[in-house]
Amino acid sequence: MPDSAPIIPLSQASVATGFEDAILGRFHAAALSVPDMDDESFFPAERELPNNHLLSGYRLLKCVGSGGFGITYLAADELLGRRVVIKEHFPQAICERRSGSLNIELQDPEAADALEWSYGNFLREIRILAALDHHNIVKIFSSFRAHNTHYYVTEYVDGQSLGAVAQMHIRQGTRVSQDELYGLMVRVLDALHYLHSRRVLHLDIKPDNILLTRRGRPVLIDFGAAHENFGDTGVGVVETPGYSPPEQGMENGAGLGPWSDIYAFAATLCYLLTGSAPSPGGQRLLYDNHEPLASRAALTACYHVDLLAGIDRALSPSVDTRYRSVDEWMADLRG
Repeated sequence: MPDSAPIIPLSQASVATGFEDAILGRFHAAALSVPDMDDESFFPAERELPNNHLLSGYRLLKCVGSGGFGITYLAADELLGRRVVIKEHFPQAICERRSGSLNIELQDPEAADALEWSYGNFLREIRILAALDHHNIVKIFSSFRAHNTHYYVTEYVDGQSLGAVAQMHIRQGTRVSQDELYGLMVRVLDALHYLHSRRVLHLDIKPDNILLTRRGRPVLIDFGAAHENFGDTGVGVVETPGYSPPEQGMENGAGLGPWSDIYAFAATLCYLLTGSAPSPGGQRLLYDNHEPLASRAALTACYHVDLLAGIDRALSPSVDTRYRSVDEWMADLRG
């Protein structure tokens, strides 16, 4: 990909087939794919279920992720003949699999309340996903209980994370084109508008939580941190340094709203364009050394300055100077 892209008025930027065709040609040629399922070095086995295990009609192919509260598997739906992704509720700090059993058990009976809280969060994630239907949000198919815990099944997105795509460009010394960037922004912002219209906050937008299909469709995943009902997030708000806005570090998530997801998406775009995320949000409130994108000559040579200025505004550490809604940002994008 050339290091620079032709500058065109934002009002004329294409968001139809041109964007997806461009993504297809560029990223497919770069061997865009999920990790090799035969690579045993990928996520070494520790607590996950074994490969080839039959789980409620799904044949497990590989563990593809493991976090503090769950394990994610690539699986084959044996009835429908398609690949799916399965997430298992497994709070690893308090649970374990004991020798000779695949069931999940508490390490300490005193942690029963913590397990109940974690389980409630997992069920909330399922309910949120089940209520959503958007082209750019991962779709949930089903949920079930097995091995003394809970699981849910989602579509398999055949592609790669935006973080991996950004790293590809860094290695190759290339940039996404303005058309590609604009198309990505419009599609993800539309998904955020959809979420916010249903009073749902994602609260964990980052490069690894946006997948690009082989045809260039961005898909928002991982709703484990999502909350419903603005201003009533309660406990359990997580932070991702560099991507979470300053207000996400406040007690009980006070002050969170659509502007919080807007900040996180802007930080994700900053990573895509520069290869690095901004400093942590709380730190930026005290001392902000972030250089605005619209003032960087290397970027203004490739992208419309108004597009970059919009990302800068969305990335403001102060809620007062940030976009308050997706509609505000989209209005600027469309000129």
